[in-house]
Amino acid sequence: MRRAASAALLLLLGGSVACDEGDPNRVLPPPPEAPPAPPPVPPEKVYAPTDVPGGRTERRRVVPAFADDRDYSTDETVDARRLVYRVRLRVPRSLGDGNPAAARPAAELHVDVGTDRLRARFRGAGWPVPEGSEIRIRRDELGAYVFDGDGGRPLGPGQMAHWFEGGRPRGTPSHRVGMPPPREQHGPGDLICRLVAEWTGEGPSGLARRCGEGGSPPSFRVGLWLADRTADVGIRMPRRALRADHVDPPEGISDRDHRVFLTESSMGQLERNRGPRGEPGEDAPESGLVVTNRAAYRMIITLDGTPIGWLDAGTQAHFDGMEPGVYGVGALRAFGLLAAGKRAFVVPGNAVLPRWIPPAERDD
Repeated sequence: MRRAASAALLLLLGGSVACDEGDPNRVLPPPPEAPPAPPPVPPEKVYAPTDVPGGRTERRRVVPAFADDRDYSTDETVDARRLVYRVRLRVPRSLGDGNPAAARPAAELHVDVGTDRLRARFRGAGWPVPEGSEIRIRRDELGAYVFDGDGGRPLGPGQMAHWFEGGRPRGTPSHRVGMPPPREQHGPGDLICRLVAEWTGEGPSGLARRCGEGGSPPSFRVGLWLADRTADVGIRMPRRALRADHVDPPEGISDRDHRVFLTESSMGQLERNRGPRGEPGEDAPESGLVVTNRAAYRMIITLDGTPIGWLDAGTQAHFDGMEPGVYGVGALRAFGLLAAGKRAFVVPGNAVLPRWIPPAERDD
């Protein structure tokens, strides 16, 4: 009897539940609370800040060298020379005479060179490459290894010329190496000639004899860059400090895609053209000159023959500090060949250079 009564009760309750679930007028329980919304993602987390003035996207990557330099991985000391070359750019007269009152920034090449390895560092703000860039060369391998604002990577024979030019060079840059006097032709140093050969894309055999049996050249020229030796010190250093591959990258390399050579106070000393000051265009900046490089190579900008900075292909740079007026603006390629002849531009204003690009040099 009890079992029958229990079964009847369960059947009755089940039917009641079934009727309640099908009742359209029933009161439903409140829904569960929604989870809290995640905080909004700031824009800099979504895309790279490519519009930061002078900045590059974060793409520094160290690519392994073609061959590891394990022979120079120990702390054993070797004889080497520490050289310093003071470097200056000779600007063609067609771009102007320049203003001696505007002090040009320093550009030096610091070189550690042993019997079979070389490291060269681009020091100072006056170079048309990221400050602190480093080139590594070994005698038993053609080509070089470069560290710059993009990271590190190996360069094949002659590719250092493309790296320095920021694009394809127009032919082989001219060069000259001063042979050291006979009394200095001993010890490490002749790899400087190999550096010049890689820098210009010239074969190393033609330049090797210019350094004699050893020692370092007192001067050399690459394109229109003139280098004079200001220091030559014999040292001993660990072999690993001359290692010529991707290991132990240097620190403090600039990652900017342009560089202003002069301070705003020095820019203010540049003389504008005589005559009317001209009227700025509607899209002119509040001050200074905004230059756009539409070429496929790096350019050095000049104002009446005074270099004021450089910018990479396809980038813009703002040069400020000049007095309002009309200036003769021109441009050089990194090795010194003419990229844009001198033209008059109103400051404040904009300049797009060069005016015309030969079909062979277009990248489209």
